[in-house]
Amino acid sequence: MTNNVHGIGINTGSVNPYGNQTKGSEAKPEEKPTENTPAAPQNSQVKAEDVLSYMAQQAVTVNPKVSAPRTYDVSKYVTPEQAARIAGFVTSFEDQVAQGLIAINGMDELAGLSEQAKYEIAAKMV
Repeated sequence: MTNNVHGIGINTGSVNPYGNQTKGSEAKPEEKPTENTPAAPQNSQVKAEDVLSYMAQQAVTVNPKVSAPRTYDVSKYVTPEQAARIAGFVTSFEDQVAQGLIAINGMDELAGLSEQAKYEIAAKMV
């Protein structure tokens, strides 16, 4: 059966099938929930050193050490003109990073930074 709600036909039986339950079914008796007792706290404590050593061991197995970098034959992938153009971009980038490092080393505010942080800042400036 469809109802006319503001001129739109809505089939309420298919929208909410749980609202129109048959009345002929027998009502089930309500089951009383049993009280669950909370689990007893675990008595054995783990030492913090054991946890940290376990985590360190897992980090080694999940993140293996990086092997030595491999060399690639660039001529298999690009033409000599493309290789020269890429080399020009790389040297230009290195020159700009070097200029950024000179500027960073000249600032008194950034004197306490590590070399790695200075390189990172200089690279992001390019």
